[in-house]
Amino acid sequence: MGNAAASRLRGFGLLAAAATALLAGCQPVRPEAACLVDGPEALLPAKVLDVRPGMTREALERLMGEPDYSPAEGQYYFSTGGDCPLGIDGHEAPCGLVASFGPEEDADGARVPGRLESCWWGAIGE
Repeated sequence: MGNAAASRLRGFGLLAAAATALLAGCQPVRPEAACLVDGPEALLPAKVLDVRPGMTREALERLMGEPDYSPAEGQYYFSTGGDCPLGIDGHEAPCGLVASFGPEEDADGARVPGRLESCWWGAIGE
C-alpha cells in the first residue's frame, strides 16, 4: 500500500473516532439515583432520581405527593404505578418508593419524622 493510501486510511480512522466520540457526547446522561433502584428502568419515574438523603418529609411529599401507606413510624410508601417483578416465579407487585426517616423531636419534645435516611424504589410487597 502506498503512502497516500495509508494516509487516507489513518485520516478515515481519525474521522471515525471523532464521530464516535461526538455521538457518545450527545447521548443523554441519566443521573445516578440516590435511592437504591431495584426494578425495571422503563418504569422508574424521573422524580425518583431527585430524591436525596437529608430531605425533609415535606420536601419529599412536594416531589412525590402524599404517601400511600405508612407501615411504621418514620417509614412511608409512595406508589409510582406499574408492576415490578418480585423475582419469585414471575410474580409482580406494585412499583413504589419506600422512604425511611430518622426520628427527631419537635419543640414540645414529641417525636416527629426527621430527615430522609434511606430510600429504595422497586416492588412493594409485604
